[in-house]
Amino acid sequence: MKFPKKPFAMVILSLFIFFYIYIEAYSSSVRGVTDKTVKIGIIADLTGPAAGGIWIPCVEAMRCYIRNVNENGGIHGRKILTVIEDDRYSIPMALSAFKKVVFRDRVLLLMGASGVGHTHSIIPLAEKNEVAMIAVTNDSRYFNPVRKYIFSPLPFYEDQVKLIFEYIFKDLQAKKPSIAIVYPDVAAGRVCRDACREMTKVYNNKNLIDTIISTGSVDFTSQVLHLKRLKPDYVIMYGYVGSTSGFLRDAYKFKFKTNFIAIQYACVDDTIRIAGVAAKDLMGINCFSSWNDNCSGMVELRKIVLKYHPETTWKNRTYTQGWFASILFHNAFKNAGRELTTDTVIQGLERINNFDTNGICGIVSYGPNDHKPIDYSRLYKADIEKKQFIPITDWRKPPKFN
Repeated sequence: MKFPKKPFAMVILSLFIFFYIYIEAYSSSVRGVTDKTVKIGIIADLTGPAAGGIWIPCVEAMRCYIRNVNENGGIHGRKILTVIEDDRYSIPMALSAFKKVVFRDRVLLLMGASGVGHTHSIIPLAEKNEVAMIAVTNDSRYFNPVRKYIFSPLPFYEDQVKLIFEYIFKDLQAKKPSIAIVYPDVAAGRVCRDACREMTKVYNNKNLIDTIISTGSVDFTSQVLHLKRLKPDYVIMYGYVGSTSGFLRDAYKFKFKTNFIAIQYACVDDTIRIAGVAAKDLMGINCFSSWNDNCSGMVELRKIVLKYHPETTWKNRTYTQGWFASILFHNAFKNAGRELTTDTVIQGLERINNFDTNGICGIVSYGPNDHKPIDYSRLYKADIEKKQFIPITDWRKPPKFN
């Protein structure tokens, strides 16, 4: 029995037109999504005080990772496009960058901004405009309780402070040590200060010694001499590479010897390279592995980097952080499926559960009631000969207190 050819052809043509119109309508109605691309935004400090040590390597890592994804087929047939804006470590510039990438560039998913205070300023805008955001802040107040659109790519500073105190009191078995916190009077610095104050109470220790520094300062003479007079047994330092290495050099110059412990962004090999012999007694805590680690995740990272940049000999830990952030983007889109929307991307992030990064960091989990992925960090000791931080503990979760 033969069927008429023309009606059958018309049915096929009609179905084709229907699905084409549907796809086009869907793509044009979802911010940042077309049939062939998905657009993400990155707000970073590329010219300010957090540029060289943190954000430039972080952005370079994301570009490299995404290039590799795109050259291997993209995500469900889509290429990932990046829109990168420099906020110059300025809150007004961060607000301006947010408006540009969301309202003009129309990104689907956003990461930023360059600092804790800057990130906090754009979180309300992300929520108001229903933008899923990887918010670069370690402040637990923005994740407890969970906020639908806001995810962290980092451990909480207070968790790292808990691990530092645990190491001092349990591993080193310090008895009533005198502890100081050195920090800039910015949002992240105050978070670390408050966490240290809380741990001082938990361990029933002496009062904490507060010492404020300026992020952009190059002279720490007064703070160093003040602490030298007070003779703390441990000095916990929150800051970036420049301020931390400068403080260490001044401490060395004035023969102030103690146990220095750097938090996250100063616990990177750059600090040792710049501080030199002044970093001899430096310890630190970080949640990411370094370039020279031989875990399979870092071996794969080096392989991909060297494919595109064969001249590379070293990258710092914030490069690893950018790589990890890209892993989050990648898995969010994979888990979301072909039909990308803000809601499916949020669900895609929340489906990242017990994910093994193969040593890039500890086991990673999000969930509907947990938008912080990293619980694990390691403590390190500076090796000034190798100019590297060497692990002195395994990956650890922070202790819980009643």
